[in-house]
Amino acid sequence: MEFAKLIAFVIAPQNFFEDIWVNELSSCFGNLEHKGKFFPFNKTDYYQPEMGDNLHRCVISFEGLIEPENIGTYKNKAIDLENILKNENGGRTLNIDVGYMDFDKIVLPSTKRGPFKLYAGGGIWLDMILTYSKGNFIPTNWAFADFKDNPYKKDLVLIREKYKRNFSQKS
Repeated sequence: MEFAKLIAFVIAPQNFFEDIWVNELSSCFGNLEHKGKFFPFNKTDYYQPEMGDNLHRCVISFEGLIEPENIGTYKNKAIDLENILKNENGGRTLNIDVGYMDFDKIVLPSTKRGPFKLYAGGGIWLDMILTYSKGNFIPTNWAFADFKDNPYKKDLVLIREKYKRNFSQKS
């Protein structure tokens, strides 16, 4: 049986009250194990009309391990939580890109198809965005711009160390 670490890349306006979404994520996915540093999300204005200006993204991980074949269920939970946290105008206050990390890669599920995404069933496509090699996470050629710059590198390495400890305790 395979096990992976549940992670999420979270985009939020800098002024969005962090305790609210941290508590909501914990109640939905389990206790947070790691919350990385927030970095400006300024490589695209895709979310600006819905979420406003001054967006930031961080990576978080959750305690324990998951079975990666269930990642579609986690994606649907993330979509439900985004909908619950919508603002008074119906726009998202939070973007939750839930995914998983294993020894070799980071995979994000999506409800949108794409040329490098693999269909996993149930309306979910899988996008491998980073691979791990020689102590570092390397972006794929098709990764979004902020993943190519990878300011999350330090946090991802720390999360991977926690994953390795969890995995060795599980086996």
